[in-house]
Amino acid sequence: MNESDNRAKRSDDGMASMGRWLAVSSELPCAVIALLLVGQIIGSSISGPSGGILGALLGALFGFFFGVYSVFATIRYFDRLETQIPKSRVYMPPMEEILEDVVFDLDSTNDDESDDE
Repeated sequence: MNESDNRAKRSDDGMASMGRWLAVSSELPCAVIALLLVGQIIGSSISGPSGGILGALLGALFGFFFGVYSVFATIRYFDRLETQIPKSRVYMPPMEEILEDVVFDLDSTNDDESDDE
């Protein structure tokens, strides 16, 4: 079995780990928007409205590169966490137990109930 099969069977996949991936996906746009605004404010304070446009462009570029690095660092951190957490073992019964014929005593319990009435 490969690593992706092991991860698919873990209990923290699905909705439980959605918050983790929501945090990762929001890092890039937040970094771009935040540094765009910072660049615009700094640019406009240095050289007026035309500096605000240039500052916004530079801020957006720096935000993009910072956001990409931040996403990379966060995914690497979460991957390191997953390798440190001990994986729970899934119970697999022996083959003899799987192939064993099961006999249900439903007929005998129904006869006992009808005799008591």
